[in-house]
Amino acid sequence: MFTASLCLTAAFTISITRYRLLQLDQLLSSGVVYFLLSFLAGLVYYGIAFAGLVLVNSQSGEWPSLMQALLVSSTALVLLVALDLMRGRLKSVLDHHFRREKHQLDRTWRRMSEAIEQLVDSPTLARRLLQTSAELLGTARGSVYLREGDSPLYGLTHALGAAPALTELSFGCPLIEAVSEHGAATARLLLNADPARRQLLFLGGETAHGLQHEGELLGLLVLGPKEAGTYTPEDLNLLTAFAQITALALVSTKGHRTIDGLNRELQGKVEKIAEQHRRILALQSQLANRKALAEIPAVVYKDAGPPVTVDGLIGSSPQVRQLLHLVRKVAPTPSAVLLRGESGTGKGLLARAIHDNSPRAAKPFVTVHCSDLAPSLLESELFGHVKGAFTNAIRDKEGRFEAAHGGTVFLDEIGDVAPEVQIKLLRVLQEMTFERVGSSQSVQVDVRVVAATHQDLEALIRQGRFREDLYYRLNVLPLAVPPLRERAEDVPELALHFLRIYGQRADKPGLQIDDDALVLLKSYDWPGNVRQLENAMEHAVAFVDGSMVTIHNLPPDIAAAVEGLNAAAELAQRPAGVFARAGAYDGRDSTSRFQVEQERRERELLVRALATAAGNKAEAARALGMARSTLLSRLKRLGLG
Repeated sequence: MFTASLCLTAAFTISITRYRLLQLDQLLSSGVVYFLLSFLAGLVYYGIAFAGLVLVNSQSGEWPSLMQALLVSSTALVLLVALDLMRGRLKSVLDHHFRREKHQLDRTWRRMSEAIEQLVDSPTLARRLLQTSAELLGTARGSVYLREGDSPLYGLTHALGAAPALTELSFGCPLIEAVSEHGAATARLLLNADPARRQLLFLGGETAHGLQHEGELLGLLVLGPKEAGTYTPEDLNLLTAFAQITALALVSTKGHRTIDGLNRELQGKVEKIAEQHRRILALQSQLANRKALAEIPAVVYKDAGPPVTVDGLIGSSPQVRQLLHLVRKVAPTPSAVLLRGESGTGKGLLARAIHDNSPRAAKPFVTVHCSDLAPSLLESELFGHVKGAFTNAIRDKEGRFEAAHGGTVFLDEIGDVAPEVQIKLLRVLQEMTFERVGSSQSVQVDVRVVAATHQDLEALIRQGRFREDLYYRLNVLPLAVPPLRERAEDVPELALHFLRIYGQRADKPGLQIDDDALVLLKSYDWPGNVRQLENAMEHAVAFVDGSMVTIHNLPPDIAAAVEGLNAAAELAQRPAGVFARAGAYDGRDSTSRFQVEQERRERELLVRALATAAGNKAEAARALGMARSTLLSRLKRLGLG
């Protein structure tokens, strides 16, 4: 029996050593009271086990039977299990009583771990740090200061109990310097004269711990006095660990925000690429539509739909019929239209026709001559201004876009708009929103934009004088207006139309044009297009004596230009020897000779107009029936600019 008892004791010793049933390592790290109670419980445990073994041994013989050995072993095993359960229960009671701080610490770690895993924002992290620290250490007052970005200030993020006296701490203040250098500052460990101690007490704190990461102070945790006792070294070490974990969480949150920002930026770039792709597809569709329109045969225009009303647009040439067909196509749509053609071709009439044949016909049609105004005045004219926006702005004024709400705005000579005004025009086309000059209040409008120009906008874009994005917004539905020289068959009809108008004004009804004058008008190049023809008819009405307009009633420059053409034709019919003897033939054909004569006549015309207007180019342009920019370009081409 003694041998069995010895074996049982050895087995129990091995079990408590291998499986740590006694958990000596925890006993050695416990407090003194906890250790003594655990030790006494262990002695009682061993005493009961030993007494049970002795009792069993004394009741049995020297050599027990097999049944006795099994009975003793079973009884000893049951006794050991019961005693071990009692030991575990007793240990739990002792742990709960003497290690309450440990359980609170575990709960605190779980809360902080959840905050880190959820990547909450900085204020939430600060609040959780302060609440858990105050609950664990038993203080009713505290605060957390955090630094945002590169700011030199630490702002109050969260407070517990009475609010601290300061809501901001500067980077060079004594408390911040002390915490940056030592990691923490406790009032009882600082000298009474230390400025950091005075500032800590001024904030209502007893200890302060820095939230540091890789040498950078991200924030500050300030805790007031404990409700029971003072802060022990274990408490301060615990706060230091909390502060380090929180600093790591702050860095993780900042990194998460940075990643989110990069994701948003990347998403914006993806959307921008998608928008550019859509624009490319729209341009490709526009080019395909333009090609399809160009391939439509002329017979389509005869019965292609209801007639288009274009007051003042006279002509029956294929070019005019095709143009009217395109007007009929684009008028019902809300898209922007860009009319391109030389000055005087009737772009304003077409703009009005597009409006009159659109669903906006009952709404206003507002025209803006962009080349007549300086950039500052043009901006006020287009978008309006408020009282006091600039000198002489004595009252609020609505702009042309507001006046055209629900209707159409016609921007004539869009190529002359200054770049600073182009930006606001682009916004109106994109969002139908703008602000009056001097105001920050947005105005929402619903207008259709029709623009016109005689300039090469593509060249202006290459020169940096016209925005490419504005060009694409305007050039949704482009219409090319042919010059008068390309539809010479319309000249007689136009001439008679203007002759009838100005004849009625001058009380000379029933005027006609003789055949020679009509031939001359059809032969002329008309650099000023329809506007120049209109001025020529007004001139003829003023000088005609009877009812028939002749060549002598036309402006001298037109007659002289055609006389030059006739002279060139006469020279072309002479034998080559005549030219050789007279020295007049220089190898150029009649067309080149006519071009030279045209330039000479045009130069004389421009010089005479400038002399009549006393050098005022704007007046000379009006007298010639052309835009000022057209006059300037021709003066430059002829070497007169």
